[in-house]
Amino acid sequence: MGQKAKYLTLAEKTAALHRQKANYAQSESRKGSSKPPLASSRLPPLPRVLINLANASLPDGDLFHCASQSADNLDESELPQWDNNPPYAMPPPPDTPAEVMHGRNSRLEKEQLQQRARKYNAGGPDLCTELKHAIGVLLGEWYILQDYISDARDCDRHIKMAQCLLQWRARRIYLYHTEVEKMLNGLDPYI
Repeated sequence: MGQKAKYLTLAEKTAALHRQKANYAQSESRKGSSKPPLASSRLPPLPRVLINLANASLPDGDLFHCASQSADNLDESELPQWDNNPPYAMPPPPDTPAEVMHGRNSRLEKEQLQQRARKYNAGGPDLCTELKHAIGVLLGEWYILQDYISDARDCDRHIKMAQCLLQWRARRIYLYHTEVEKMLNGLDPYI
């Protein structure tokens, strides 16, 4: 039959997330040090399933390309509702193509990458520490969403949009992880 739930209550799931965040924070490098990074400052490896999902191909259709180029090309007014974790309170949409959501997320990812590059090149606050913290938070959210999807009894459209969200969380985690690894090695991740 189905898989056994890892957590029986939301409180158990939240406690597990807090433990995971604490463990991840312990694995981070020393904060506030100007010394070169030590081998122990390396990030823990990411789960293979997350890496595979992050590297999965994206749609290549016209709707994807339109949405990835500009917010003005398509009506994206209903898309922000899919940026949150399920369960979704709204009724199944008649037609919100995942292809449009992927295109929108691709465009937003490029914009955020440019913002991080500007921040890094301006020598602002410690972007490496900020990204390490973001990885820990996103990784916890990714696990919760992955568990939810594996047990979901939602409509097909809601599950499809949750899977889209899961893939983009994986992509963001993987991208941040790659950027931090480059910074720890003394490289500019934005060239």
